[in-house]
Amino acid sequence: MTIKDIKEKIARRKLAKITSAIERTPVFPNINTVKTIGVIWQPTQKEAFQYLKSYFNREQVIFRGFCVFEAITNPHQDANTLTVKDLDFWGLPKKDKVDEFINIRFEVLFNIAFEDNLVLDYITALSQARFKVGSTQIINNYFDLNINIGENQDAVYLAKQQIFYLAQLNKK
Repeated sequence: MTIKDIKEKIARRKLAKITSAIERTPVFPNINTVKTIGVIWQPTQKEAFQYLKSYFNREQVIFRGFCVFEAITNPHQDANTLTVKDLDFWGLPKKDKVDEFINIRFEVLFNIAFEDNLVLDYITALSQARFKVGSTQIINNYFDLNINIGENQDAVYLAKQQIFYLAQLNKK
């Protein structure tokens, strides 16, 4: 076990402790009338992010994205990006970088990343979103709706499936 693995294990325990104190009841959204959308994504999912942005491009919809960069890069720094430089010793995001996004009460939070990622889990877990949608093979996750897309690891496909299943559940 490497030092990085040990740090992540400790960070995940810290996250579990924080989330155990949170009480929330998911509120199922009507995908056709939502007014606030949040999207967590990584640079490789830009096409899917643009797809969601276009899909929800209607009057009076607040759409916010938060891009998490894995590698050491120098993207345009703004409030909606997180880089390796914005992480603390344990690999968790520094509060000042994520608090604004986490505290927005989105009606739906889409996580369109595929991999098991501490930073993405942190943002998803602590988000004040009323309903959280994502895709992971991990049983203990922070999604209210977990979409299994099997071997099709395409972010646009995932985004379309997330919308499809939310719409199907609205019909029930």
